Amino acid sequence: MLRHSIRRWLAGAAVAGAFLGATAAPASAAGQLRIAARDLLVAPGHTAPGAVRVDDSSSPAGRPVTLDIELSEWDSLGTFTVTDDGGWDCARRADTLRCLGAFGRWSRTPTLYFQLTARADAPLDGRAELTVTGSSTGGTTTRKITVTVVEGVDLVTEPKTALRSGPGGTVDLTSTVRNAGPVPVHGAVLTLDADMDVLSADNFRNCRRQEARLTICRFDTELAPGVAYRLSAPLPLTLKTFLRSGLVLPNRLQWWTPDDWALVEQDPDVPLPPDTPGTGDELRLVAQPTARQTDGAPWNNWTAVGITVTGDRTADTAAVGGRVSAKVGDRVTVTPGFRNLGPMAVETWREIPLVRFRIPDGTTAVEVHWGCAPIGAGPWKPGDTFGQPGAREYGCSGPGDIAGVGETVSYSFTLRVDRLPRPTAGQVTIDVEADTDPANDRAEIVLVPPAGTGGNGGGDDSLPITGGSTALTMAVGGLLLAAGTTGVLLARRRRTDFVA
Repeated sequence: MLRHSIRRWLAGAAVAGAFLGATAAPASAAGQLRIAARDLLVAPGHTAPGAVRVDDSSSPAGRPVTLDIELSEWDSLGTFTVTDDGGWDCARRADTLRCLGAFGRWSRTPTLYFQLTARADAPLDGRAELTVTGSSTGGTTTRKITVTVVEGVDLVTEPKTALRSGPGGTVDLTSTVRNAGPVPVHGAVLTLDADMDVLSADNFRNCRRQEARLTICRFDTELAPGVAYRLSAPLPLTLKTFLRSGLVLPNRLQWWTPDDWALVEQDPDVPLPPDTPGTGDELRLVAQPTARQTDGAPWNNWTAVGITVTGDRTADTAAVGGRVSAKVGDRVTVTPGFRNLGPMAVETWREIPLVRFRIPDGTTAVEVHWGCAPIGAGPWKPGDTFGQPGAREYGCSGPGDIAGVGETVSYSFTLRVDRLPRPTAGQVTIDVEADTDPANDRAEIVLVPPAGTGGNGGGDDSLPITGGSTALTMAVGGLLLAAGTTGVLLARRRRTDFVA
């Protein structure tokens, strides 16, 4: 089975300090170039990850953009390293790093990822400003990133937690946090970023719930060195009632110092949505905040929480292939896809990719569905390649709704027949989590020469037969899953009908 589900993709994409709002794109008025970047805290002898995001909704794909980052103030405190250029071409000249890039076809926010490493002898409260200047046809704009050297601490928690519940059921989520550093940690913030099908049901007065499924709990705590702390009560979570059995719903718990969390909360480019404070008992640790601190090892202070849906609410999905008569020189349309055999509905947005289609030998894909992109041997990173012709194999993303029983999700490809001495077949493979019958997860798109032509004569150009009768054939019209952006991707689901 091909297994690139969203839960694994999100876990693999998690980096130090990653958070729901951290990679959101900045809002931009039409024709206005904008730069988004967050201020940073870094401890002596440690590193801090950062990102510069550029947005201009009026710039077409391929239009160039330039970033100039002035590093003279930071050079006296540490080093600057590009960790993921995201397609930028960067070179340092004197005190300035110049990066040349372009606006992509799908990603409207080219992003440059970097890390700052403070010298071990960098003074506490040392401060530097990185001046970032962006230029494109949308104009020129400047943004300053303030970097402050502060005391380093280390919060540690469990890397994974597994829970189980039936649809509509409630699970109790708890967490421990340990101060693994040599100095006290003055205060703590716990965030829970829940799956869209998981509802937070707590009412603690020091916790706030937001529209984006985020729970934020604040503790006026002093965590002593080497001591572990557990929540005084679990966080209750309720699963939505329509979920299929066997799904594993991804959630994320993360511990922050108050100063690290303040950088997220005060980020003007990614404002947090409205929240609702609790009115019940206090969720406790022990506490008193003082000097500013940053976590020098943020990769060990978050927990991946997988909640497995139990019960008998299962579904079987089957790959859909077809058969078409063709001859050399023809252009034929084929529609690989999958059909939900029920009895439950299937979420088509949880898998990356949902469908893989290997083009039949002797043919060339000249027109490709806009929800499909070339796929190679490694992880699928479609980027700006959705709808790109000419590849041998494609991955296709699912729509942002749920496929009902008997419905078919299909993708239209136009193939040019270059040679056809004998019947040739392309492979259709689906990957749907918790599918009950893997045996029907593969199908073929078969091209057959017309009878008596030997592969080169005239004949019937009929469209492919896509299996037995279906209640509805759906064209993918939902969310494009542009991986590698962290993003994110999972918008609040809405029910939409897609008609081929």
